[in-house]
Order: sequence, then C-alpha cells, then structure tokens
Amino acid sequence: MNNNSSKILGVVIAVSIIMTSLLPLAHAHQRALFEIGGKQYLFVIGSNNEPLFVDDKTQATLGATWPNATDPTNTSANGTSPITGLEGLKVEITAGNKSMISNLEPAYGEVGKYESETFYPTVATTFDYRIFGDINGTAFDVTFSCSPAGELEPNDNSTVQVSEGVVRQALLGGFGCPEERTGFPEPYVSHYQIAQQLNNTSTQ
Repeated sequence: MNNNSSKILGVVIAVSIIMTSLLPLAHAHQRALFEIGGKQYLFVIGSNNEPLFVDDKTQATLGATWPNATDPTNTSANGTSPITGLEGLKVEITAGNKSMISNLEPAYGEVGKYESETFYPTVATTFDYRIFGDINGTAFDVTFSCSPAGELEPNDNSTVQVSEGVVRQALLGGFGCPEERTGFPEPYVSHYQIAQQLNNTSTQ
C-alpha cells in the first residue's frame, strides 16, 4: 500500500470513528440549569438504556451536579461535583392518560445520579417526567418531556421563573421517546399487542 492509500484509509477510519461517536447524541439526555433557593443546580434528565424501545427495561433518571460558575451547563467542567441528598424527590411518569409515581433513589455506584423504579414502556408515545419535592427548603415541581429528536432538540437559554425560588436558566437538548422495535424476519409484536389480541380472542 502506497503513502496516498494509507492516508486515505486513515481519513476514512477517522471519519467513521467520529460519526459513530456522534450517533448516540440523538438519544442523549436533557440538561437543565436552575437557580433554586439562590443556588445553581445543573440537572441531567433522561431514561436509562437510551435509545429506548418498546418493551425495554428502563428508569427515569436525574443527574445532579454543582456547576462551574463560568461554564454552568457543562457537566465535565473543572470544579463540578455531584449533588447528594436529593433522594427525597419523586417522579411522576406520564404517558397519555396513564401515570405512575416513583421515588428517585440514588443509583448504585453513581454518586449524584437518581433513578425511578424500573418500568417497561409498552407503546411508542411521548413520556413526561414530572420531578417534584423539596430541594433545600424550596418546593420544586418541573415537568420534562421526551422528544423524538432527542439531543437534537433546540436549546433554550431564556430565563424562566418557574415558581417561587425556582428559576430555569437554560434547557439544552432533549431525551428520546420510546420507539417501535424493528422486527426481522417478521414484524415485532409488542407484549401489549399480544395481550390485546389475547383479550379480544377471549371476549369473542
């Protein structure tokens, strides 16, 4: 192989690596910067196991970080640290007219990350995660909605007064909604669809 061929091959490999690393961004989490009771909090909201598909095991997740004052929306900036002590918060998970409420418990081995109880999305639809409770004596009650665009959801850097003592300062990206599975060689039939078919059969 001559030098030119080696250079071309190197470029192709580099581009492939970059593109591969970018793919998960479409299903990454949402970052939200808040001032709560006079202190800044950087939250990362999403679901475990994204991209998320129907019948996947998952949990609603909340990552909490004390941000860097000069780069407050960057979870990896120097001086950031995980926030502990938020396990009193709850999350209401809503899809259509159905909802469930779960405690947010510390994730095993991941300081500053909190998870709901495990659930399995049964249909491909929009999910809302309403996170609520007391944060350092301030009432917090904010709903985050998944988006089919995932991380590609446009950023919003406007300042929004959410409630007394709670100001949203930025909302960046998004987290993905559950998607239909691709079946091969036959179409995938979800557990919910099977249950519906069985129910229809038994009532006929």
